Amino acid sequence: MNPTLKKNIIRQMGLAGMLGIITLVHTFMGVGRHSAGHHDGGGLLINILHITFAHFYIVPIILGAYWFGIRGGVLVSIISTALFTPHIFAWMDPVWSIYNYVEIFLFLLIGGMTGVLIEMERSQRLRYEDALVRLDDSHRKLKAQTEVLFQTEEQLRRADRLSALGELSAGMAHEIRNPLGSIKGAAEILKDDYGPDAPKQEFIEILLKETDRLNKIVQEFLSFARPKPPELREEDINELLESVLILTAQPARKAAIAVEKRLDPHIGKGNLDADLLKQAFLNLVLNAIQAMPDGGTLTVVSSRRDDSIEVKIIDTGLGISADNRKKLFSPFFTTKADGTGLGLAITYRIVQNHRGTIDVASEPGKGSTFTISIPV
Repeated sequence: MNPTLKKNIIRQMGLAGMLGIITLVHTFMGVGRHSAGHHDGGGLLINILHITFAHFYIVPIILGAYWFGIRGGVLVSIISTALFTPHIFAWMDPVWSIYNYVEIFLFLLIGGMTGVLIEMERSQRLRYEDALVRLDDSHRKLKAQTEVLFQTEEQLRRADRLSALGELSAGMAHEIRNPLGSIKGAAEILKDDYGPDAPKQEFIEILLKETDRLNKIVQEFLSFARPKPPELREEDINELLESVLILTAQPARKAAIAVEKRLDPHIGKGNLDADLLKQAFLNLVLNAIQAMPDGGTLTVVSSRRDDSIEVKIIDTGLGISADNRKKLFSPFFTTKADGTGLGLAITYRIVQNHRGTIDVASEPGKGSTFTISIPV
């Protein structure tokens, strides 16, 4: 049963019980009033008690108005009047009859006025509650608009930093790359001159390895500084995700990471640059694997949202603190000992060049979710 209906039934039964008890006692006193007479002392006392007890009808009248509004107050006052009326004709005394008629008038007046006042109070309370709801809704909307403005301002600042750092990185990478080529060429000549068992062979291998590492860093600088404009073609984003997961299958197995795929087969094709997006997804998947050094679950989800394709890359790793999330896509920001801080910055730029958005939700110790949305 509906809780409100159940409560109303209990209240109605309570009102009926009060009216019944008051009527029984009032009638009993009325009988005593007739048997004792009304001129002696005992009869006068019973008469006063009989009239006084009639006032108790006011209690259910007020409760009826409080619980059920003006309709409840008027209905209970009418019932009280009907139960009280027989006593008017049972003892036709001119003085007490006038008093009884006044009593009936008071029943109706109290029932009606109390009901009206209760209705006014409820109506006022509802207006206040409605005003509070509207104020709360306005506050939420204002807060959401403020957050949007803050995010837009942050994106503009990030774009300015990316532009300035891009120009600086391009110049530095160009100047560094040429000497690196010379160093590597010289090291390869030395390697040919010394046999595999030569004492200096170990140092030459270190020189070649570190030169390749520096060259890779310089290449990342160039990719960030001079991003390739997307060449849009009809591509299936699920195929890109499948190829990325094949490339990262070995490091995932090595790190004891279970990979789950939830790729929507009904997404269809969109105008995308397969090579650039593959690089972006590869960066995110590798980051997710590195965030789970003790194993975990990597989940890749694709879906269609209105006119956009949405990809989620979810890990159960270390998570990202709130402070680090604010700087996550800024160039050169990294928490890895051997990181350059350009992977996510390049990913952000690739997604941005596809007119898309990338967001991250994370909780330290529970993992992270990167959401990429690309309009098609």
